Amino acid sequence: MTNLSIISRPADNPNFAQLLTRYMQQMDVSVTQLAKGLNLRRETLARWSNGKVLRPRQRKDVLRCAVYLGLNAQQRDELLIAAGFAPEGMSASMSDLPISLTALNWSPFIIGPPITEPSQFFGRNYVVKRIFDVWRCMPLQHIAVVGLKRSGKTSLLHYLRRVIETPKEQLRNNQRNDWLSPGYQWVFVDFQDPRMCYQESLLRHILVELDLPVPEPCDLVSFMEIIDGYLEIPTLVLLDEIGAGLEAPELDEQFWWGLRSLGSNHAGGKIGFLMTAHQSPEELMVDHHSPSPFFNIFGHVFYLDELEESEALDLINSSPLPFPEHDIAWILEQSGRWPALLQILCHSRLTALEENNQTERWKKEAMRRLQPYQYLLEQ
Repeated sequence: MTNLSIISRPADNPNFAQLLTRYMQQMDVSVTQLAKGLNLRRETLARWSNGKVLRPRQRKDVLRCAVYLGLNAQQRDELLIAAGFAPEGMSASMSDLPISLTALNWSPFIIGPPITEPSQFFGRNYVVKRIFDVWRCMPLQHIAVVGLKRSGKTSLLHYLRRVIETPKEQLRNNQRNDWLSPGYQWVFVDFQDPRMCYQESLLRHILVELDLPVPEPCDLVSFMEIIDGYLEIPTLVLLDEIGAGLEAPELDEQFWWGLRSLGSNHAGGKIGFLMTAHQSPEELMVDHHSPSPFFNIFGHVFYLDELEESEALDLINSSPLPFPEHDIAWILEQSGRWPALLQILCHSRLTALEENNQTERWKKEAMRRLQPYQYLLEQ
C-alpha cells in the first residue's frame, strides 16, 4: 500500500459510493464507461458505486477515478477523504483530519527505509526512461534490475509504480508522470516479507492486489486459471529481492516454471515482471543451482551504479537550508554519489545548520555512519 494514512470520514459527509455516483452523474459518465476508461472490470466499479464495497482498497484507484472524471483539486480531495484516504499534499479539509495526520511532515533526507514518495526520489533518469520505454508496447517484456545492497533498488520500484498516478503538482518541476498511457496496474511483492515466501499467501496477495477472485484453495493451478479467465488489464509485477524468494522451500522449481509460463504464454502478453537482485539472472541460476527457465525471460538487465553528478546535486540542493559550496564538494566526494550515502551526509549537514553548529564535528559523525557502507565506495 502506498497511501499516507487511512483516515476517518466525518459523519455528515457523503460516503464514497454517494460521492462517486454524484460525480459520475455530473460528468455524464456511466459505470461501463468509467470501467473501460480505467481498465477495470465493470463489476468492480458497480460494487464501488452501489456501496456493496465501502471503498476501493487502494488510494491510487481513487486518484484514477478523479483523473478520468476530470475532477478539480477540491473534488479530488473530497473523494479521497470519502474513501478514507489522506488528500493530496494534505491540502484539503485539514480540520477534518486527526491531529497526528495534520502534523505530519516529510523528512527532507531519509536514512534507512526506502523512498516511497516520488517527489523525494532523485536520479536514475537513464534507467527509469529505459524501463518505461520497454513497457510502452505490448506484449509486456521482463526486466531485471541488478544492484548492490543499499543501491536503491526498492526505492526505484516504489517510484516506478507511483509516479505515473502522482499529480504533476505533487512532483518536482523536472519530474515526468507521462511515461505510460493510463490503464496499467501494479503488484509489489517483497520477498523479504516472510508471507511472500509461502506459495499460497503469495498467490493470494497477487490476486487481491489485482482485484481478482481468490480461489479456495489458492494453489498454482487455480491461480493460473484465474489469471487466464479474468486478467484484462496490462499488469506489471514487481518482484523485490528475488534472491530471498529463491531460498524459500515452498517456492519450488515447479512454482518458478509456472511463473515463467505465466510471463510467456498466458494473459495475452499483459503481464510483465520486473525483478531486483544483487546478481544478474545468469549468476542467480548458477549460485542457486536453479535450472528454472524463469530467469531466461528477463531479456532486459539494468545495473544501478552511482548517480550522475547532476542527479546527486539535485538531491543535495533539495535541502531546505542551502549548503556552502565547499560542503557540497565534500559531500559529493565522500559519498561517491551513492544515494544512500548522500542521504546520510546531507542529513548530517542539515542537522548541523539547524543547530547553528559552526564546527566540523558533523563530518566526523557522518563518516562514522558511512562505515557500514564502505563496500559501495570500493566498487
